[in-house]
Parts: sequence; C-alpha cells; structure tokens
Amino acid sequence: MRAGAAHFQKLKVPPFMRILLIHNEAQYFAGAEKVLGYYLQGLPPASGEFAVAAVRGSPVSEMVPPSIRQIRIPPKQQFSLGRLRSQVGCILKGRKEFPFDLVHGWTARDWELTSLVGGLCRCPAVGTLHDHPGARFIYPRRQVLMRWCARYGLRRVICVSRAVSQECGKAGYPVKKLTVIHNGLPNWVPTPEPKRNPVCRLGFLGVFSERKGLQDLFFALDELARINSVPWQAVIAGAPRDTAGESLVANIHRRFSQTPWWSQVQWQGWVDKPIEFLKTLDLLIMPSSEFDPFPTVLLEAGGAGLPVLGARVGGVEEIVVPDQTGWLFESGNWRQAAEILSRVLAEGDGLRLAGQAAFHRIRAEFTVEKMVDNYRRVYSTLVTNV
Repeated sequence: MRAGAAHFQKLKVPPFMRILLIHNEAQYFAGAEKVLGYYLQGLPPASGEFAVAAVRGSPVSEMVPPSIRQIRIPPKQQFSLGRLRSQVGCILKGRKEFPFDLVHGWTARDWELTSLVGGLCRCPAVGTLHDHPGARFIYPRRQVLMRWCARYGLRRVICVSRAVSQECGKAGYPVKKLTVIHNGLPNWVPTPEPKRNPVCRLGFLGVFSERKGLQDLFFALDELARINSVPWQAVIAGAPRDTAGESLVANIHRRFSQTPWWSQVQWQGWVDKPIEFLKTLDLLIMPSSEFDPFPTVLLEAGGAGLPVLGARVGGVEEIVVPDQTGWLFESGNWRQAAEILSRVLAEGDGLRLAGQAAFHRIRAEFTVEKMVDNYRRVYSTLVTNV
C-alpha cells in the first residue's frame, strides 16, 4: 500500500468526497505550479476522487498524472468577463461527469473562477495564496478582487506560511477564514552523499531580479574577499525574465568584473534539474530583498542536504533554523551576510553538520504527505458541514 493511501485511511473523511482543483494559467510556471505537481503526485490512488480544471496544452495540464481526470478550460491571460463565463461553462459541463463536492483554486489568479463555480454549484470553495496579498506585481484591481473573493466567495483561504497569513490579516482578509498549510517536498529525494568539493561552492538559484537580491549577493562577495582569504567559488544559476533583469546583470558585470575575485564566479545559466544542481553546492545563498512567502528552493536545498544563508524575509524563518540548518541575515545588510560567510568558511565542519540538520528537518516537517493530509482535513471539514 502506498504511504499516501495509509495516511488517508487514518482520516475520517466522506468516502465519496470529490475535489476539483482549478488552475487557469496558460503559460506561467513558477514555484506554486511546481508545488501543485508535487501535490498531485502525492494524492491517494483512489480513482475519480480528484480532477483538475486546466488549460489544454499548458504546463500544468501536461504535468497532471494520467490517473487524474482533467476538465479543459480556455486560457485567461487577463481578467475578462466573457472568458470567465466561458471557463465557468466548461466546468459546469464537466460537472455532469465529475460531480465534485468542493472546488479549490490553486493560486490567487484562480479565485474569481473558483468563487463563481462554488456559488453556482452550491458547494464550498477554497483558495490557496502563495504570495504576499499586496505584492507589487499584483495589480491594485486584482488585490481588491482577491479581498472580495476572500470575504464573499471562498470558505477558506489557505496561506502557505504564517507570514502570508499575518499579511492577509493586515490586508483586511477575514482572519477566521485563514488557515496555514506549508508546502511539502516529495519523499523521492534521496539521501545526499557527502560533498567532496576542493573549494567551497557558494550558490544562487533563481530569477535574476532586484527583489531576489542578486546585486546584494555580489556586494557580499566583494566584502567577503576583503575580510577573508579562504578560497571559494560562487555558482550563479538562473536567468533574467525581463529587460530589468538584463540591465541588473549588465550593471553587476560593469561594477565587479574588474575585481580580483571575479574569476571565482561561474554563471551556470538556467537549470532544469534544481535538486541535481543544489547537490553540487556547499551553501545556498538566498539574499531576497522583498517578502518571500515560502521559497520552494529552500525546501529543495534541505532535501539535497544543503544549508542556507538567507535573508530574514517572509516565510524564510519558518524553514531555516538559525545556526542549526543555516544562517539568517537582515535583508539588504550585505556586510552582515559577508561576516556570516567569513565565519562559516572558517569553521570547517559547520556546513556539513548544518546540511545534515537541514535534510532531517525537511524530511520531518515539510513533506508532501503532510501537506496533502492537511488539505484533506480542510476539505473534509467544509464538505461535512455543507
């Protein structure tokens, strides 16, 4: 029997509870979508219990396991009443074959569709929030729409961290509707092998942008080279997604390419297998300059037995235990980051021990099985109270 099935047998849930997950994005694929893939893989093997409403040919549609039914919906790149009506029609038509008991919008972009379907079908609707409710990349009108859905359309708002839940309360979301469920990592991640790098490999993995703190990382490396002579190598994996990111990289090259330590920097480019890349490092540096809700890369780092030096923002503190599974510094304080790096490099065995502690913490606290169980409890409570 699969572990996931055993977990579900422990729960007192309606035997015929059927859940429809909605994700209506056609192209975008980031951490929330990656976690959705983990979630779908961790669902119990009972056929017909879950279905996914997704855009045909989208990255999410392509990753849905064959055992899970799909309802095809048209794409919606921007808010449109006509397109929203068309999506609702497709889901109502699909309900004839899959009469779901609850509808779940996986991201905030799915909330208005989820709220409408829940209201029309007279079934509970829930939504997951993977971002800060007032993030600058969320248009003000969408922020208003999100609050409206949270107040009137959704029975529960699932926040991926306590930090997100606190910000939702400040933004005017109904506090009684907020529930925290941490994302989880699959249990297929193998036990990491001991590192054998002759020189300490410091790594960065992510989109090249100001909010990810890439420039602060280079300020920290410059300071590290000034205060410590221990050899190191910095491996930068990722790529810019817009002209602002390209300008940022160009500025970094202009400012630091003439420094004596520049030859110690390796630009890896985008990596398709992040776990494999993380296994090659000795320390991951995550210098985010803005709120980061619950970074998936930190879960993946711990799963690879890799400690983290991270900025103290958003949900990072809920993953990294300071001086045990990694180290934290105040966002934007690159001198503090350099001092921590200098101390860690001089400690010798500290990186290995922190990596082992990170691995065991992820295995114990942030698993897909635990995430699926927690969602299932929410579903069960709402369905049985209808």
